[in-house]
Amino acid sequence: MRAPQIPLDLTPAPDFTFENYIEAPSNSGALRVVRAWPAWPAAAMLLLGPEGTGKTHLGEAWLGVSHGVFLDDAHTLPDDALFGFINRALRGEIPGLLMASRVAPDDWGVQLPDLRSRLNSTPKIQLGEPDDESLRPITRALFERRGRVVPEDVVDYLLRHSDRSVPALRRTIAMIDEAASSAKADVTKAFAAKQLRDGSVRVEGRA
Repeated sequence: MRAPQIPLDLTPAPDFTFENYIEAPSNSGALRVVRAWPAWPAAAMLLLGPEGTGKTHLGEAWLGVSHGVFLDDAHTLPDDALFGFINRALRGEIPGLLMASRVAPDDWGVQLPDLRSRLNSTPKIQLGEPDDESLRPITRALFERRGRVVPEDVVDYLLRHSDRSVPALRRTIAMIDEAASSAKADVTKAFAAKQLRDGSVRVEGRA
């Protein structure tokens, strides 16, 4: 008996550039501010937004042009390390500092009073939750990054019937793509609907 074929993961590595960033109403303001470097209002900036809103992509894209320091999930760093990076940026020892977090600084559990003061005075760049206008190009791009161009009715179906958070959409699209690769099938609306009906993906049932 032949063992089932395991599809190779041919997903291209993320291309974290400004040109490849999916601009949408929920993130255009943040994109504009980050791209304005080196004309920032301060040497250190803080990028805030929920999971899946593109903080890592923006930070890595900025890092590629600035050669500064990007601290993703900055709320997880020890106080002394974070304080040191901010001070180095303020002294001009690094080209700039961009921090990113899904948690507001008041909830970081900072113990150092001087670090709390630094964070309070650091300009914040806010990313919003993706809306309908944002989710459509994001959904298409998630498929394209796996090497697939899907019909619009597939995008419509997923946005009506699946969890619409970006992390959940990423997992859903990965599952559909892997199932299609294994079956050597195209991703059609019927194929996507079957994967959701089979229970592999949580369905929310939207009107």
